[in-house]
Amino acid sequence: MNKGTIGLNAGAICNLLLDGGCWSFEELKRATALTEADLWSAIGWLARENKIEIKSASSQLAFSPGANCYY
Repeated sequence: MNKGTIGLNAGAICNLLLDGGCWSFEELKRATALTEADLWSAIGWLARENKIEIKSASSQLAFSPGANCYY
């Protein structure tokens, strides 16, 4: 794993989030076919850039577009 790969994975997640809905970690994992490590790295990248919102919904996390995620 390198920065370029993490950035590409983050782009794939951002494209999924453009539908405006909330996604669970498992839904993102299935839709992207990324490993858990790759998915968490990409989520961290997006969180650092304020492109993803992370919410705690019951016992799991939910992910949606952040303030800097452009449509």
